Amino acid sequence: MACKCINELPARIMEHCNQQKEYQAKPVLEASFKDVVFPIINGEMSVALKSNIELKVEGRKTPKKTVITFTYCPFCGVKYQEDV
Repeated sequence: MACKCINELPARIMEHCNQQKEYQAKPVLEASFKDVVFPIINGEMSVALKSNIELKVEGRKTPKKTVITFTYCPFCGVKYQEDV
């Protein structure tokens, strides 16, 4: 992984929230990403974000659930790992 967004952004988010009036009385103590995955490709472990997706499919009563893993950082646009 070439960028450090997953490691650095939670602190920045927490700092930003604590500057808002809403959080002055009860500040945010911690921020974290819940959908971080550690894919292993060719023996190398990387870090990426994933997102749960629900697809409404014609003829289906319940949505089809699937997961996508981002290949680029959604915050800075840097590619997580070179093509294998």
